[in-house]
Order: sequence, then C-alpha cells, then structure tokens
Amino acid sequence: MRIICIMLLMLSFSTSFAQHSLDGIEDVYQFTSMEEALAKPDSVFRLKLRAKLTELPSELFSSFPNLVELDLSRNRLKALPASIGQLKNVKRLIVDRNKLESIPREIGQMESLQELILNRNELTSIPKEISRLKNLYLIDLWSNNLSDLPQSMKDMPNLKEVDLRVIVMSDDQKEEIRE
Repeated sequence: MRIICIMLLMLSFSTSFAQHSLDGIEDVYQFTSMEEALAKPDSVFRLKLRAKLTELPSELFSSFPNLVELDLSRNRLKALPASIGQLKNVKRLIVDRNKLESIPREIGQMESLQELILNRNELTSIPKEISRLKNLYLIDLWSNNLSDLPQSMKDMPNLKEVDLRVIVMSDDQKEEIRE
C-alpha cells in the first residue's frame, strides 16, 4: 500500500511538472533544415538542426520570430555564439552531445528559457549570468567537466531540476547545490 501511495505521488508530481513546461509544443511541426525553415520563417516554432555543424548559421538568430524550441544536439559545436542571447522567445534549448567547452554569458538574455539541455559536452564552467533566467526550471548538465556551479544559481526562483549525473564534486559542493 505504501509503495502504491508513493508511486501515485510521483506520478502526480511528474504530470504537474510536465504541464509546467511547454504545453503542446510536441504537437507542433518540427523543421529539420535551415532551407526548409527559411522558406516559411513565420511558421517555425520548433527547429532541429543535426548536420554535424561546427558553427551556427547567422540566419538562425534573426529569421524565426516564433521559435520556441531549438535542438542543436549531436553536432560538433565547440561554442555557442554571443548572438544566442537574441533568441528571446526560445523556451527549450537542446545542445547535448556536442563539444561545447563554454557557454557565452549572453545566455542570460534568453528571458523565456525554461529548459536548458547541455549534457554530454566538455563544459568546465557555467557563466554566472545563467541566474538571469528567471523562467528556467530545468538545467541538464550531466556528463560535463564541471567542478562547481555559480553561487548565483541559488537565486533562480523556478529552478526545480539540476541534473549533475557523472559529475565529480565534493560532498560539500553537492550539499551547497541541494540547498
């Protein structure tokens, strides 16, 4: 009986947590190439670019006024440009499985961002400007080369989940993050 109650509690939490995020975005068509997206720029809400990119096309930052999800996973990006901060309407940014060594501080200008997926990169630090993301509730950092996180992350009111699997930190550092 106890297990059933715990499972129901977990299920209701995960359901309400999922509703917190990007309601209905999965039902919206996802463009998978810049050519296709540039042909209908006002219709682009979701864009997935997987073409072994080493840098991002400049049109990405000015052509899609309705873009809310940008998936740049599984490319060969070593850095994100400062112009990433121009993507004010993006709510979900997925940049896992790249070769990112750093994140520009301009990431803090992405005021609508709710989910930031950065796992399986080569990040050694996170800029303190991340704390400007007041809508961010999920940041996935697992399997990076991080040794600590900015203290300013404690001031993020909606941050509910920080995934740090496969990151080596001292017990004191882990305790600080939990607080």
